[in-house]
Amino acid sequence: MTRRFAIAVALATLLGAAACSIERPLTQKPINSYLAEPFDLANVRRIMVLPFAHEAGVQADCEQVRDSFVTALQKLRRFEVVPLPASARENEELHASLHRGRLSTVALVRLCERYALDGVLLGTVTAWRAYTPPHLGLRTQLVSVHSGATVWAVDAMYDSADRTTISDLRLFASRSLNDDGSLHGWELHLLSPAKFTNYVAHRFVGTWVEG
Repeated sequence: MTRRFAIAVALATLLGAAACSIERPLTQKPINSYLAEPFDLANVRRIMVLPFAHEAGVQADCEQVRDSFVTALQKLRRFEVVPLPASARENEELHASLHRGRLSTVALVRLCERYALDGVLLGTVTAWRAYTPPHLGLRTQLVSVHSGATVWAVDAMYDSADRTTISDLRLFASRSLNDDGSLHGWELHLLSPAKFTNYVAHRFVGTWVEG
């Protein structure tokens, strides 16, 4: 092997290794969402987040998911989030009617009148896995008591076994997390169900962008 050929081989090896080490740019995962016109959103200011339900066969910590969603909503500073009293029972009727395919407007109006609400947010956990690789699927909708219509809806699955979710998670971590000295960094979200849930809730609430 000549010296010139050996150098060429070495350069090619280095360039190949460099190309492999160059990662694709981090991108945010697109998710399905709907936001009504500004006129329909204007009067929806005081809301209540009802306990989250789960689809048949899905075992999930719905209370933790709901708490993460409430925290994310409060950070949005768009709503007054009214605490759910222990005596509120209309949420069961609302979720039951949703499973039947038709929202109970009677239960909705009764709840909103009792607590002077503009709307209620309903959520359903469609998929859940707490252990690595975690995933969380949610379907949420905000219903206005003034119009009886859905003014905000999001339906998405975040599965850490999927490359788009990992890219999105790393982007989220790079923009929102402080360096706490952890050896895990962004990967800590894959080890902690609470952190992964907080991340998904943040992404759902982040779809609220008014024109």
